[in-house]
This record gives sequence, C-alpha cells and structure tokens, in this order.
Amino acid sequence: MKRFTGQALACFLMCVLLGLPIELHAAQRNILFFLADDLGWKDLGCYGSAFYETPHLDKLASQGIRFTQAYTSSTVCSPTRASIITGQTPARHGCTNYGGSISKSHIGLAKALANGGYQTFFTGKWHIGNLNPQLAGFQRSQEISARAGTPEDPKSTRKITANTVKFLTELDSDKPFFAYVNYHAVHLALREAPELVAKYQAKLKANPPETIGPMGLEKERTRLNKQVQNIPEYAAMMEGIDNSVAEILSVLKKTGRAENTLVIFTSDNGGLSTKPCTSNLPLRAGKGWAYEGGIRVPLIACWPGIIDPDKQTDVPVTSMDFYPTLLHLAGLPLIPEQHVDGIDVSRLLTGGKRLERQALYWHYPHYHGAGCIPVGAMRYKNWKLVHWFGEQRYELYDLHSDPSELEELSRRDPRKLLVMKRMLTEWQQSFPGIKYDNPNTLPKK
Repeated sequence: MKRFTGQALACFLMCVLLGLPIELHAAQRNILFFLADDLGWKDLGCYGSAFYETPHLDKLASQGIRFTQAYTSSTVCSPTRASIITGQTPARHGCTNYGGSISKSHIGLAKALANGGYQTFFTGKWHIGNLNPQLAGFQRSQEISARAGTPEDPKSTRKITANTVKFLTELDSDKPFFAYVNYHAVHLALREAPELVAKYQAKLKANPPETIGPMGLEKERTRLNKQVQNIPEYAAMMEGIDNSVAEILSVLKKTGRAENTLVIFTSDNGGLSTKPCTSNLPLRAGKGWAYEGGIRVPLIACWPGIIDPDKQTDVPVTSMDFYPTLLHLAGLPLIPEQHVDGIDVSRLLTGGKRLERQALYWHYPHYHGAGCIPVGAMRYKNWKLVHWFGEQRYELYDLHSDPSELEELSRRDPRKLLVMKRMLTEWQQSFPGIKYDNPNTLPKK
C-alpha cells in the first residue's frame, strides 16, 4: 500500500482543521478499535504501572497519541458501551446501569459506517441489554459470554484474538473495515492462564511493589480503596490483553493494511479499586464511583503518517466523541441528530489544542457493588462537581491543583459552587424521563 503523498497529507490536515469531510481512498481509512473491560487509568506501563507489563501497548502509545484526560460516559460498563455506539449520554439513551438497554431505534456508529461502505465486525463482550450487535449494524459478529472461557483461556482473550485474526485475513480487499474488539479482561473474576499467573507470583515475591504512602485515599465510605497494584492474576490478564493486541496488529501488518488503519485502545470505565482489583492512585476511587478513578481511562490512538509519534494531550474527551470523530475520519457525513452529545475531536490527533465544549456530565442514579451510592458529576474547565443525590450534598474540586480530589472547596469558593450547581441542575432537568433507584433521591428543582 502507498503512503500519503505530501499533497494528500496536506489535504487531510486542511480538512481536519476546517472540519470538512475527508475524501480518502477506501484502503486509507480502516478502523481497529480495542475496548478493555474495567481497565484502569494507571494499568498500562505508559500510564505509570510498574507491576503490570504492557510493552506492546506502550509501544503503540509511543507511535501515536496518548490522552491523559480521557473519560468514559459512565462509572460502569454498559452505559459507556451504549454511548460509544450511539454518541449519546446515558441520561439520553436510557442505559444508565450495567446490563441496561437502549432503544432499538438508534442507528448507531456501526450501522452508519456500514451504510458508508465499511465491512463491520464485532467480537467479545457486548452487554447492551436488548440491542444486539446485528441490530447495531455489525455485519459480522461473534459475541462471547463471560462464562465461555476455558482453564487455558478463562477470559476468552485468545478466542477474541483468533476471531479478529480470522476476520482480518478474510477481508474484502476493496472495502475499508471497522473492527470492534471487546475484551472481557480485566473484569472479575480474576483468572488467566496458570503460567502467566505464576510469572507474576514470582515477580511479586522477588520485588514487591512499594505503596505510594498516605494520601487520604485509603477508604471510600465503608470500602477500602486499594493502594497498590500487586495482584498476580490481574497482572496476568493485563499481559493477556497486551499479547492479544500485539498478535492482531502483527496480522494487520501482514495483510498490508497497517499503514492505512487507525488503531484505538481504551476501556469502558475505571479500574475496580474498592473490591479490590487494582489501584488507580493518584486518582481517587475506581469503577462505580464518579471520582476520577472511576471515569478516567487510558486512551491511545495510532495512525501512521497521520498522527505524529509520541504525542500526548491533556484535553478532556469522552465516550460519546468516538461516533462523530470516526465518521469524520472515515470521510462520511456527520449525523448530529444521533451523536448529539459527542463532538468531533479529530483535530486533537493532528496537533489541535482546544475543543468547543462547555462541560462534561455524568449521571449514575444507582447503588453499586463497589460501594458507591446514586451520584452525578460534571467537569467545567478544571473544576469538578460531585452531587450525591440522596444526601443533596455537593463536593467541589480543582483538578488542576488537586487531581486526587482530596481538597473539597465548596465552602472556600461558594460562587463557583453556585454556578456549577446551576449548570448541573439544568442539565439533569433536561432529561425528565430519568429513573432513580430511590424516588427520594431525585434532584430537587
């Protein structure tokens, strides 16, 4: 396959900067999207993990761009997965908890790409209630149950890998593809192949990871918050994902399409820290919580010839942004009435510094096994507001000076609190059909 000429690359960059459709040859706009399950912000080596080994994902990050403030639309899996497909916030598409459903009327990302001439493929964990991959627009899908593993492949990581490899080797060479690869790892239960687990048991014994030290993050309500990454089974699952990505990318290269493929790797919510499974420190809490550890995740994007290597951005992005961004990068028209809560962030891939977005919002009106109670949150610039529904209590943090959310500022800055409360309340009241676990926790108008 030919690389971009200087003229073609200049045209591409101009289109991105001006927000125009990108007219590229079909072979130059493939999309390979990896989504891990419960993988935390600090679970990759390139994000600071010293115990887990992810050399292939670290290399991928060095070849592209690493987002340091990428968010999921929810604190748990299903709502985020639905947001990726719909480009809508959970409060809008209606799937606000794990196992929840969305309306079958949503056309969604995969169907839009299929309508645009893409070969669409899904394998692994789906978990969006009554909507299945076929209805969502995946022409070829191999959904895998969480209980489908074997002793040698307990999380089905190798099976997911094999399915993806088979798809890549059977592609129609005249059409671009969208492959959506969804892992079950690193979700509970903590299991991997015995030889991988033994490797990290030995590593732990020889060189135990050091704790970070007192940070005021030892507990979240009644739950202990894990302070160190030191579980061999979890580390083995991380290596299993890393090896899977490496094998798939190797096969992609052999097909001749690697130079023409945008590769994305991210997670559906933060790492589970109050069960515990992993530590997200210095971020607070984890899966199920609206603090940063529950909603901030790794996000890597790599596209040879388009994204410069070894880039990093701290511009906040979220799950709903994938739909319009991928449509734009595919050279297809946006469908704003569908991906109404997402924005096209493609300019960040080529060096842009800003996005036109007022705020990010979260809504989780449920009790969760990780210890969290019904909660909402918003981020406005560097400010973060957390709203505990049942207690009608608000917490205010400055993420620039306090990314660990240790210093609560609502009394110190009542004006900022008032402004953000008004913004969050207006956003919440724009979704009158929202259901809460307990009717008494409905935000007061």
